[in-house]
Amino acid sequence: MQHGHHLTAGPVMETGAMISIKPEAVPQPFRPAAPEETDRWPSFYDMFFGETARNPLVGWPREVFDVLNRKTRLLHLTYHGISDPEGVKHVLLDNHANYTKPRMIRDALAPAIGEGLLTAEGDLWREQRKLMAPIFTPTTVKSFLPIFVDQAKASAGRWKSEGPGRRDMAIETTHTTFDIINAALFSGEAGLDPNEARPHLEAAVSAPAEYRLGFLFGMPWLDQSPLQRRGRTGTAYLVSKAEALVRRRQADPHPGEDFMGRVLSAFADRYPPEKAAKLAVDNALTFMVAGHETTSNGLAWALYLLSQDLKAQDWAREEAMEAWSASDDPSGILEDLPYLRMVWEETLRLYPPVPRIDREALADDIVCGEKVRKGDMISIWPWVMHRHRKLWNDPDLFNPENFDPEAKAEHHRFQYIPFGAGPHVCIGMPFAQSEALILLSYWLTRFTFRPAPDHRVFPTAHVTLRPQGGMPLVIEALR
Repeated sequence: MQHGHHLTAGPVMETGAMISIKPEAVPQPFRPAAPEETDRWPSFYDMFFGETARNPLVGWPREVFDVLNRKTRLLHLTYHGISDPEGVKHVLLDNHANYTKPRMIRDALAPAIGEGLLTAEGDLWREQRKLMAPIFTPTTVKSFLPIFVDQAKASAGRWKSEGPGRRDMAIETTHTTFDIINAALFSGEAGLDPNEARPHLEAAVSAPAEYRLGFLFGMPWLDQSPLQRRGRTGTAYLVSKAEALVRRRQADPHPGEDFMGRVLSAFADRYPPEKAAKLAVDNALTFMVAGHETTSNGLAWALYLLSQDLKAQDWAREEAMEAWSASDDPSGILEDLPYLRMVWEETLRLYPPVPRIDREALADDIVCGEKVRKGDMISIWPWVMHRHRKLWNDPDLFNPENFDPEAKAEHHRFQYIPFGAGPHVCIGMPFAQSEALILLSYWLTRFTFRPAPDHRVFPTAHVTLRPQGGMPLVIEALR
């Protein structure tokens, strides 16, 4: 599954073919920000009250990145840590019906997103997935591309008017992706101001990560931290906005052809009015929260990586300038960004949007030769898999060549899972991929991005993987 490094081309010419370059021009891989591996597993105290509890990326021992599968016992639960791509394929695809999201995970997420597509299981999940699949077809996503372009230009115009200097790109990417979700999925009617909504969104997403001892012991009242109280406040704010949006649309005999209108029409034909309204609210919240959070974080990480590797940034910029000058069609632009696509895929390898995937076994099974009993927990960490030494060469280094065509041909289909895998793979993946490439490519044609000299970049995992303390970068408009 490992592969060697390949000398690939840099910028793309008008033909879309890769050009040959001098070896000394190849960007040299560097080691981006990540917690240091340790010599031992974290203690019980660290796991539930210490640094690992606050950031689950901290404290991983070296063996985790050398051993594909491991079995551990924690209190009354048995955990199977699976990094073997064949084991991941078995759990997420081949025998996926035997594995459900653990109750503790669903209960933790339910206050924010109810029974939406992200938390639903069984028949309810299948029905919602089927009803919403047409909304995220390639044809529908293509119709959103002009919105991506407009928002890329709007944010770039704002940055240029405010002048060069330090800017928190985690905030900026959140602002932009939230505006895109609002315009593309809700026709601008979500009623949310990004600046006002940001702390509520952050609290709603972060709070579930603090459910620890309460869920393990079946006593959630044990976990009443300040973050969880802020999470409840943030969730109440978001729910009120989503309910108001659904009420307005339901009162309209023609609810519209955007995401919200199509969801309401589809659910109205399938469920009683009260249930249809509740599921519409839950899915509005799901896409308000998850629909922009994961992409905005990925964009911030991509800009960080390019700010550290100026040669890669130059390559991506030259390619983007060629693409934007050659075509006014966003679809054509996307086709002419192979190197930037490699950068984006490598970004999601190093910083997967959702760093862990958990499942609970509904019946006994065998995974990679190991007995799995009913009630056992399966823990799949894209964060670990994407940095595993048996799956990647120099996995801690930033190297877009991991995703050149020759290297990708050697990948196991399930060794790279930034959007999950199997039937539960993220339904919005095509939307997010196109959105990210349009935004990044346009911004690169307008600005340079440099590190903020006094800021220590560090990843932190809540439900999603974020830059701790934001992502301040120094940006300057190109002359």
